[in-house]
Amino acid sequence: MGLTISYCGTIDVYYIGGNIQYQQLGFTVLATYNNWVLGTLIPIAQDFVDNYVGHNFSNNSGTIILDGGGREHLNISRVGLVNGLPPLLLPLPLIDITSVTINSGADVSASILVYDTFIRYDCNNFCVGNQNVTIVADWGYATVPDDIKYVTAQLCVNVLSEAIRRRMVPDLITTIMEGAGAIGAIMHGPRVFTLNESSILDRYKYREIEMG
Repeated sequence: MGLTISYCGTIDVYYIGGNIQYQQLGFTVLATYNNWVLGTLIPIAQDFVDNYVGHNFSNNSGTIILDGGGREHLNISRVGLVNGLPPLLLPLPLIDITSVTINSGADVSASILVYDTFIRYDCNNFCVGNQNVTIVADWGYATVPDDIKYVTAQLCVNVLSEAIRRRMVPDLITTIMEGAGAIGAIMHGPRVFTLNESSILDRYKYREIEMG
């Protein structure tokens, strides 16, 4: 599977949200604030990004098991079983394949053409079956795209700004610092997930391609 990486760092959050002071969030030590941003806030923003687009931005490798559909092409869909990947995330975009077997037969990867969201068995068909196509592949991104770094950092800044704005609510900042769930709730707010962020992330959504 992919390496655990951060889509952005504390320095990215600092540059975008330069006017935010850690004391405004109830922190008394800068290092403690930075550790919270890196260890709690950024991972939650990443999860939000991943779940919104339906895949991650890591460099992944693993086994994908799909149902053969009796056609030359096979969409990489959520019905597949992927070792170690959360069930709601797609193993996309495909980068390369190591092997493809059908009904536990010989490796046919030499005859497989690889696209972002599907594979094609050149001049042949994937036999109809349940979980009978096994693909060992690499997918995702060699490096996190710059606009994804930006969106992740901007979401973090938006959360911090919204937390400061709501400070009139008793103990809200403490609640946010003590529980990730509170951040997740704020993350879905219109002041945090704005048209700016959604318009960028929408470009990374994949839709299944219908082929005859």
